[in-house]
Amino acid sequence: MDKKKILFITWSFSMGGGAEKILANITKGLSDEYVIDVLEINNHGTGENRDSDINILKPLFKNLENATFLKKIKWKLFLLFPKLFRYLVTSKKYDYEIAFNYLYPVYLLRNNAKTVSWNHGTIYNLKKHKFSRIRQGKKLKYVNRIITISEETSKSVKEIYPEYKEKIELIYNGYDFKNIHTKSLEDVNINFEDDSLIYLGRIEEAKGIKRLLEVFKNVVDKIPDKKLYLLGKGDLEKYVSKFVVDNHLEKNVIMLGYVDNPYPYIKKASYVVLLSEAEGFPTVLVEALALGKGFISTPVGGTKELYNNQKCGFVSDDNEEISNYLIEELSKKKEDRFINSEVCKKYVDKYSLDKQIASIKKIINEL
Repeated sequence: MDKKKILFITWSFSMGGGAEKILANITKGLSDEYVIDVLEINNHGTGENRDSDINILKPLFKNLENATFLKKIKWKLFLLFPKLFRYLVTSKKYDYEIAFNYLYPVYLLRNNAKTVSWNHGTIYNLKKHKFSRIRQGKKLKYVNRIITISEETSKSVKEIYPEYKEKIELIYNGYDFKNIHTKSLEDVNINFEDDSLIYLGRIEEAKGIKRLLEVFKNVVDKIPDKKLYLLGKGDLEKYVSKFVVDNHLEKNVIMLGYVDNPYPYIKKASYVVLLSEAEGFPTVLVEALALGKGFISTPVGGTKELYNNQKCGFVSDDNEEISNYLIEELSKKKEDRFINSEVCKKYVDKYSLDKQIASIKKIINEL
């Protein structure tokens, strides 16, 4: 019997971010039963190691952030005729189509197919964008299921589109914990000092990089020997370098760029810090907990479900509170700290990849 075909449509499969890791794990987990294609809207040239069984189609665009005049014209045409751009890449018919985020990927779904819209974060921002909200709503009319990845994400979809609340299914992101632990054993040629902080992600405004630097400066003012390691690339790298020099933090802030395997670095650090403006369900925080590391975060999607009443993390939207918490915790002996590494490792078991794949297969079979 021939395998059924699934098309995943995603904004990017090449930015090296959390959503890409999730998609890589999902496609690998489904590839034994389905033929899978991935259509990428915007290619960035950085990303996950792909399973050889997964067919990555030609992207619609490359590096839109550095678009030429002609590429901007092409983007305007895409917004008007998204499906034309899809059919220029593939005219294949699929048994199932999954838009792996809201807005642009959803516009590429066929109305007469069995389809799923996947939401990685809250969609409250659509309140401010009437045209996008209406256009998205028209597409969701034809979607069979709307997958959300956290309670907060579900709440936002129900609030913006109450007429589609019966389509919503909550499926937590799944993680290959065995693989994470195995990769964390890889030797990396760098020594982390005790009580180092680590940030993993894109070096950009939306990820709260400026805020993170201000908070860390407050920490160093009180505890001068602390270190912050930044793993990632982005358009604020020059800003970070200037901030470090201007505030005499050359010995405290270490920029390591993008790394394929971040897990040995997480394992060497004491805390993962993520002060983003918005997140769906932060992959890096689950990975940190799996390796027994606590996190410090702003109250973005999923953090309230992960912090386990402060046994595994600290969540605040106030810079002073975050700074004071870090100063207080880093001043204690390790055995006196609030975050318990063994508790954290056990707490994230419910986010296993096996559970996620089983839930996805169930939904696909019910379409």
